[in-house]
Amino acid sequence: MAIDEVHNYYEDLVSNYIDALELSKNRSEDYIADLYCLALNQLPCHYIRYGVDMIFYTSDEKRREMEDRVVFAVTSAVNWLEKERLEHQEEEKTRNAEKQAEQAAKQEQIRKDAERTALLARDIVKRVSGDVSGAAKRDEKSHPVKVKSSSKKGKSSGK
Repeated sequence: MAIDEVHNYYEDLVSNYIDALELSKNRSEDYIADLYCLALNQLPCHYIRYGVDMIFYTSDEKRREMEDRVVFAVTSAVNWLEKERLEHQEEEKTRNAEKQAEQAAKQEQIRKDAERTALLARDIVKRVSGDVSGAAKRDEKSHPVKVKSSSKKGKSSGK
C-alpha cells in the first residue's frame, strides 16, 4: 500500500542527529524514545514518500533551516530531560532524607519507650518486693512467733 511509504521527513533528521550525538551509548531506550517525542513535537510535519525527493526538490537553504530546527529541537529536549532528571534526583534525595529522619525519630521513640518500660518494671519490682516484705511484717504482727527463751523460763518458774 502506498500509504506505508509516507513518513515525516523530520523523523529521519531527528534520528540522524541523535545517532550522531551517540546518546544511545549512555542513555536508556526510554530516554531516547522520550527525546524523539519531545524533539518531534517541536517540529512541523513534513511528509514525504521518498527521501530522495528531499534531496532533489529542497533548496540548500531550506535543508539547512530544517537541520537547524532539528538541532534546536533536540538540544531543547535534551536540556529539558536533563533538568527533569536533576529535579527527580533532588526529590529522591529529599525523600531519602525524610525517610532517614522518620526512621531516626522512630528509633528514638522506641528507645524512649524501652527506657520508660524499664523504669516502670523497676518500680513494679520495688513495689512488689516492698509489698512482700510488708506482707511478711504484717504476718509477723498478726501471728507473732513465740520464742521461749530458757532464761525467761527459769525466772518465771522460780516465782
